[in-house]
Amino acid sequence: MNKSDYLSFQIKNEIQHGLIYKITLFFLLIFIFLIPWGDGLWDGLSRIFGTISFGMAFLLLIMEGTHKNFSYFHVFSLFFWAWVIFSVTWTLDFDEGEYMAGRAFQIMLLPFLFTLVITNRKSIIYAYQSYVLGNIVASSIIVYNFLNGIQSPYYNRFTVKNIETDSMSIFLALSIPMAAYLASRLDKKWKRLFNLFAIPLIMFAIFLTGTRTGSIVAVFGIAYWLFTHRHASFKIKTSILIVFILSIITVASFAPKASIDRVFSAKKSLKSGDLNSRTRIWKASFSQWKKRPMLGVGLGGLGVALSREHVNFKEAHNTYIHLMTENGIIGLTLYLLVLMSVLYLILQAPFNEKVFLLSLFMVIIVSQLTLHTQIGKETWFVLTMLVIHSLYSSSRGSE
Repeated sequence: MNKSDYLSFQIKNEIQHGLIYKITLFFLLIFIFLIPWGDGLWDGLSRIFGTISFGMAFLLLIMEGTHKNFSYFHVFSLFFWAWVIFSVTWTLDFDEGEYMAGRAFQIMLLPFLFTLVITNRKSIIYAYQSYVLGNIVASSIIVYNFLNGIQSPYYNRFTVKNIETDSMSIFLALSIPMAAYLASRLDKKWKRLFNLFAIPLIMFAIFLTGTRTGSIVAVFGIAYWLFTHRHASFKIKTSILIVFILSIITVASFAPKASIDRVFSAKKSLKSGDLNSRTRIWKASFSQWKKRPMLGVGLGGLGVALSREHVNFKEAHNTYIHLMTENGIIGLTLYLLVLMSVLYLILQAPFNEKVFLLSLFMVIIVSQLTLHTQIGKETWFVLTMLVIHSLYSSSRGSE
């Protein structure tokens, strides 16, 4: 092969690689867009685009190989999910464990999928924007359901079909700091305004879900939004205050009283010490965990374990207690190592990026105190994005 032929071959390979990468990124962004609402259109829709993304990413991996963006986070994630799946061999409920093992295997692959495809600042921005757009659609569906009286299985609470109400509120809460970040970083004014005005809509949808945890963790996003304007002029700060007040008035005026009362009943629930029956579930979980502290009752076995304590729930409504009971001290330790690896990378990022990343991280950590989101697509999307964003911004210093 002469020099000119070799150069033509190289150019052709680069064009093919660029095209495959763009197609892979396109399908991945659709998958991210569908995470908050896709199952409401058709149960399993997001899984289809996720499968296509996996296939394209595998082709990309064959052509390009691995790269330096893999970290201890990916190692700990792999060990964690391997242990979770392995625990099905001693579960108290094999049918449930087998089903959950299938879901766990899919979730285990997500960090590698996102890391292979989201490799630069433009793709990071695209990923955040896709997730925010997905939550705008989800919020619009929730508002539509509210206006048409289409309630979730829980009285006077609203969600997207096929998506559990509490989980829906966390989908929404995670998008608020993303929207605030985009509103402060995008180059075009209309894009910044679009993301800015998405925040009140998403907050309204959170109130319609009537979920206390979602409303509480949304505060981290609002706090970050206010932080981004700490150096703004008096005029801009006044405008923000007006928008904030109008948002509160809108929620108070149009959201159903039952949803608002439930959101603001968090203090009462804390005083009662019951936390909507959660303390009873936690005590029963601890009781069962003590019987097998290192290994736990096995993946999917919590429902059977709790029934032995005369508690009719399948989840612990606390990620850490759920993992400890099902997967033992080993499983919980591996998950905490995953979180610690994420936090370590966040702390290496420049200050402005770090504040944004910490706001997202806190939404995950705090929400998991009362919810079981360890096997949710949104959780591992966000955790992986925190790692990708941290590594990217740390390697480039302060912007």
